[in-house]
Amino acid sequence: MINILYASEMGTAFELALDIEANIKAQDIEVECGEMDDYTVEQLKDMDKVMMICSTTGDGDVPMMGENLWEALENSDADLQTVNYSMCALGDSSHSTFCGAGRKIDARMMEMGAKAIVRRHECDADTEGAEEWSKEVLEKLKVI
Repeated sequence: MINILYASEMGTAFELALDIEANIKAQDIEVECGEMDDYTVEQLKDMDKVMMICSTTGDGDVPMMGENLWEALENSDADLQTVNYSMCALGDSSHSTFCGAGRKIDARMMEMGAKAIVRRHECDADTEGAEEWSKEVLEKLKVI
């Protein structure tokens, strides 16, 4: 099973997550898609294939629908070595903290032992390159 976890402020990360979920389902691959805050660190620890999509709000902040998971990650000493994941960070380079939320979640996931199977993709003010990112991540997840 592939898990897609997203945190969206204006709906872009949400729409992207739904598009990726539909693409995966069309390939007859089991997938679950949900808001980051619908999951705990313990649930994340049990996932082995994860695609994360996170927009940035404020000064590099995680959107409200991801704040609880972010706080839990910051305060957890869980071992995420069995988690294979990749992050697609959405942001706007005209802001001082470009893709700040995705960058800090990505860094914390690696600190906790998760394996970034594809380098973080950063979208500037839209979702350019996200489709290619999702295809690359999916191909890697299929062989895990």
